Amino acid sequence: MSKFIVIEGLDGSGKSTVTKLLAEHFNSKSLPTIITCEPTTNNPIGNLIQNIISGEVKNIDNETLALLFAADRHHHLANEIIPTLAHSHVICDRYYHSSMAYQGIDPASLKRVIAYNQTAMDIRRPDIVFFLNVSPDECIRRVKARNEEASIFETLPKLELRYERYMAAIEHMKKIDNIIIVGSDKASAEEIAAEMWSHIEGKL
Repeated sequence: MSKFIVIEGLDGSGKSTVTKLLAEHFNSKSLPTIITCEPTTNNPIGNLIQNIISGEVKNIDNETLALLFAADRHHHLANEIIPTLAHSHVICDRYYHSSMAYQGIDPASLKRVIAYNQTAMDIRRPDIVFFLNVSPDECIRRVKARNEEASIFETLPKLELRYERYMAAIEHMKKIDNIIIVGSDKASAEEIAAEMWSHIEGKL
């Protein structure tokens, strides 16, 4: 049975790199595996979200952004994730836990974000969720080292808030989802991917 694996973490935590390395472990065992991410880029909703995150589209409030993410996630599930799971494992860079951390900025909004994503939770929960436990200070250092234009979330105060909200989301969801905290500021991407694989290999 194909596994649906989600990798979560702050901007700059190394999710994209670790996702690719984890997929290499699957490929080394000749296990068909597809990498995907959220927000998606193959539909107008995902493209709009990307433009908001980059700062190109301005004056979008937090609640609207949360609803856009929920709509993009529904489309992503129906058109990519669920069909792919019929024949391959899926590793997804971000899922509804990101919305809880990034748009659930206080207890009241967290409750609303959970409600917006109830369809996704009912249709397909991940088999395993990995949270990359890299500190906001280390994440912002890595973001600055990239010498790329920062997103609207990539400031130290915002990453500190998102880390706090991730911890709240994990606490809220830990009895429902299989969430495993991995990594550290000093762990390499290869070490983190190997740690993830050790949790997965015996369950395939």
